[in-house]
Formats: sequence, structure tokens, C-alpha cells
Amino acid sequence: MAHWLRDRGFEAYAVRGGIAALTGEGLEAEPVPAEEATPTPPARVLAALHSPLFRRYSAGVLLSLIGNWVEAAAYGYVVLLLGGSAATLGLIGFLNTIPNLVFALPAGALADRYDRRKLLLVFQSLNMALAAALAVTWATGTLTVGLLGVLAVLGGILGTLSFAPFQAMLAATVPRRDLESAVAINSLSLQVARFLGPTIAGFLLAVAGPTWVFGVNAASFVAVLGTLALLPASRPVRRAAAKGGGAISEAFRYVFGQRSLAAMMVLMLVAGLFGTPPVAFMIPAIVRYNLHAGAGTLGAIMAAIGLGSLLGSIALLRVSSRPNKGEPLLVGFVVTGAALAGIGASTNTWLSLPLAFVGGLAGVLFVGLSTVVVQAMSSDEVRARALAIWAAAFVGMLPFGALLTAGLTAVIGPGGAVFVDGVAVVVGAIVVVALRPQVAWLGCAALPESCVAGSNPAAVALEGRSAPEHRLAPEHL
Repeated sequence: MAHWLRDRGFEAYAVRGGIAALTGEGLEAEPVPAEEATPTPPARVLAALHSPLFRRYSAGVLLSLIGNWVEAAAYGYVVLLLGGSAATLGLIGFLNTIPNLVFALPAGALADRYDRRKLLLVFQSLNMALAAALAVTWATGTLTVGLLGVLAVLGGILGTLSFAPFQAMLAATVPRRDLESAVAINSLSLQVARFLGPTIAGFLLAVAGPTWVFGVNAASFVAVLGTLALLPASRPVRRAAAKGGGAISEAFRYVFGQRSLAAMMVLMLVAGLFGTPPVAFMIPAIVRYNLHAGAGTLGAIMAAIGLGSLLGSIALLRVSSRPNKGEPLLVGFVVTGAALAGIGASTNTWLSLPLAFVGGLAGVLFVGLSTVVVQAMSSDEVRARALAIWAAAFVGMLPFGALLTAGLTAVIGPGGAVFVDGVAVVVGAIVVVALRPQVAWLGCAALPESCVAGSNPAAVALEGRSAPEHRLAPEHL
């Protein structure tokens, strides 16, 4: 409870034995029996799979994600085949991700206001048409870098509008007690796709060409559309519908009213600026200009990242049940930055492969734990908007990160740019922890009951005061 209070601006302390032990008055607190002090066992990590709705949801999403990663792994390589430069990769990345900055927050309010299933049926149908258009234009020789940029903007808009309703619908497929399990399993599905997708893309690029890559992605949307058609409709949140723009400000007050969560959002911003652009846009350039290799090595590097992410998401199934998620989140963040710096400095494929693996594993721990925290901390009424803020802080910074990385690439080359990005991630983590050490409590601050029960059943929170307006009323104790 002390973590919960301090996270909201109060000065609070945990004292074993309670007030009697602190003041010396009254009877001395009895020691806690060992069996009672033992942390309660974590919930079954696969509990969400007991829900038929969740099984249906996750199967359809997995097939669609595989298709998405097949296309994503080949997208940058297609830019280079069309005559684009390494800097063009950053520009295309900017165009694909700038919609997140513009539409992420309205998308959250939209998802709380209307039936999420209907929204997703519309958005995913348009996504399928977009993938089909890429396949047709490449096959007919009409695809250009300019047209690819236009399609990247449209794809970014549809992806942004789909994120909040997709994530909020995930929470509706399981009981609340199984939500952390559902988020972790959903992350595992993403990493399975991230592992299989680039491998399939590398094979298709080498054997059949980009037409098949885009065609496979278009076909994968059939699975998610079928899944959405079988899911029940969601009920709009009337209060969000009535308040409109005020609903977004309410979500901001909720998220930034907690120091640990606000600090995590700053880490997401740093990751969006410096951590994700090298992986999302620069790996093809690293392979071509640093490693002097082709499509096969690109597939191997992307598969190494995917394999690390897959194992990281398996670890996430376990770590997500920890009361305190801040420490593993910070470790994942720093290790990701160090791995990026190593990949940028490397000119050897055999060194880059293990670094890619480590970066993939650490990165998914950081991102996965952040989504687990936001999902678990949010009520049904505010969840879509809280996730939209997460997306705006993380993915919304990608356009600027892509431009920054592209500018660095033009000056010091792709390897130097990725190295600088990795160092910036590590430095960013150090600064955030120095200014807001509460981020290391993440989870404890949000879920005080589980932290107290899991670490010190005899602890109590005592009220202190850091400012006059922060004085606690007796009912808070």
C-alpha cells in the first residue's frame, strides 16, 4: 500500500508490525507465520485458454499477424528494389507511422463509443483490399516508391484505427481475473507470427517475389474477418460517448496521475523515438550496407529477432504474474538498447545474429509488460483510451524516430545511426530512473494488494505529508 500512496504523491512508509511496532505503544505485533508470509502462487499462465471466445479470437488473430509480418519483413526490401535508398526507408516509415500521432487518441474514444466488432470488420476489410492492391501493382509493374508511400499512409491510418478496438476486445473475451494471462498469450501469438512471418517472407522473396508476399498478407485477413464475425458485439461506453473530447482528458488524468505509469509512458516515448525505428526500418539497410548481404541474410536476421521475441514472450507468460513488473521491464529496456548499439557497430553476420536474438527477447519483455500493466490497471470504461495513450506515446513517436534515424543515416550511415539510437535508449532509461524511481515499482503501485500480500503481509502504510493538498483523510488508512 505504501507504494500505491507514494505513486500518487504522498509520503508513505511500510513498517513491519504496524503502528504498534513504530510507536512502541500497545502490544508488539506477532510474527507472521512462515506459511502465511509465503507469496500466493501466481495464477495459471494459460488460464485464458479456458475461454472459448479467447481461443477463437487468438486463432484468427494469429493467422492475420503471420500475414502482417510476412509483408512487414519484405516491405523495406521492396523499397530498395524499387530504387529507394537507406534514407528512403526512414521516410516510408515516417509516412506509415505518422497516422498514429494524429489518430491514436481519437481511435481510443471511437472504440469506447461504438461497437468494436463492427469497427474492426470495416477496418480489416479495407486492410485486406490494401494488401491486394500492393500485390496487383507489383505484379503489373505499376508500383513506385511514391505509390508505396501513399499506400503506407493508408495502411498506417487503418492500423491505428484498429489498435484500440482490437486490444479492448481482447479484454472482453476473458474474465478479468484471466486478463494478464490473455495479454501475455496474445503477446506470444504476436511473437510466433514475428518468428514465422520473416522466415516465410525470406523464402517467398527468394523463390516467388514480392507479389506472393503481398498476396499471402491479403489472404490472411480472411481468417481475422471470419473470427470477428463469430464474436459477440460489444456495448458502447455511454459515458465516453456523451463526454466526447472530455473522455480523452479523463484518460490522461488517470494515466498521468500515477508516477510509475507516467514514467513508463516516457520510456515508451523514448522507445518510439530511438528503439523501434532501427528494427522497423533499418534492418534491410544494415544487411545490405554493413553486412554486404542479401535476402537470405535479411531473413536470417529477422528470424533471429523473431526467435528471441518468441522466447521472450514465453518468459512473459511467467513474468506477467509478478506483482512488481517494473524491474524486469527496466532490464528489458536497457538490454534492448545495448543490443541495438551492438548491431549498429557490427559488420559480421555471426555477431549480428546473436545480438538480434538478445534484442528481440529483451524488447518483447519490455513492450509486453507495458501492455500487461495498462490492460490490467484499466477499467472497462477507460481501457481503450488508456491503450490509445500508450499507442500515442510509443507508436506515435515512430514518425519522428524514423525521420531522426533517416537523418542520421544520411550523415553517418545506417550502422552509425542504429548505434546512436541504441545508446540513446540506454541513456534515456538512466535519466527516467534517476528522475522517477517509482517506475521500478510498476505493478506494485498499480496493484497494492498483490504486492503487499506477495512481499510483506505484515506491512502497513502510514500517512505522511509531502504537500498540504496531499494530506490523507483517515478513511484512506
